[in-house]
Amino acid sequence: MRNVMKMIAAAAFTLLLVTNVSATPRVEPKAECKNNSCEKFKIGMYRVKNTTSMNLLMEKEKGERVVIRLMNAKGKVLHEEYVPRHLSKYGRKLNFEEINDGVYTLEVSNDYEKIVKSIYLATNEIREVERTLVGIN
Repeated sequence: MRNVMKMIAAAAFTLLLVTNVSATPRVEPKAECKNNSCEKFKIGMYRVKNTTSMNLLMEKEKGERVVIRLMNAKGKVLHEEYVPRHLSKYGRKLNFEEINDGVYTLEVSNDYEKIVKSIYLATNEIREVERTLVGIN
């Protein structure tokens, strides 16, 4: 009788272990959207003239969870924010005034899709050039 109980306990433990292993969710990679338009959200970006700022505008479905991440070239997250679910339109000004030159990645994503944009930041050195105007008759 004890052997039967041990076998039942071992079978139950094995069944429990197999069930837990198979119940772990598979993480699917997010599909990258083209033309700044995913099924649940759309974005637009433009640089503010004569500044180091960019405007990010987004339209999304209400109830949709969207995250905005700014990362450096090594993939380190410099800024991350979640757009509230109750909003359908959202705007954010990204200021690059205090950030070093380099390549940055802006990723806007929900649970299934993402839009990835590269941002190239380079300082233009302004040099004063002496110019001479010569008029010939």
